[in-house]
Amino acid sequence: MNDHPSTSDSSTQITLDKLDAAMSGVWLVISKGSQHIWNLDAMTDTRVPGAASLSGTFALDGRPIPIARVERWPRVGATSLFFFDDPTETARYEHYRQSSRIKSITRVAEIQEDGVPPKLRVDTPPEGTIPGSLKLYKAL
Repeated sequence: MNDHPSTSDSSTQITLDKLDAAMSGVWLVISKGSQHIWNLDAMTDTRVPGAASLSGTFALDGRPIPIARVERWPRVGATSLFFFDDPTETARYEHYRQSSRIKSITRVAEIQEDGVPPKLRVDTPPEGTIPGSLKLYKAL
């Protein structure tokens, strides 16, 4: 029995309603204003703000941030909340990121093409994907 039933499951694309601590893989989480790549194998989040982001841009956007702990895992229709250590003073400061309302969660696949380093891609970019944003992500 699958504890995480997919809302869409084909040979090329898997979408879920939620992520949790028991899962693995790399996932594109699209919220109302931004996109996040949740790498559950490396436990990192990479944020790409969109034009509709009410928060605007953050200093660490576009770079994987190691997740220290997750308070609310991504779930469609809700927000996520995680904490991470300050990259310059890890022992002194902890920061958090809360997403806007999540629209979709889609598995991102790693591919290898004739000697070219693997790149992350979404086989069929979900509706609402920020154009060109997945170009930021290389194999994690």
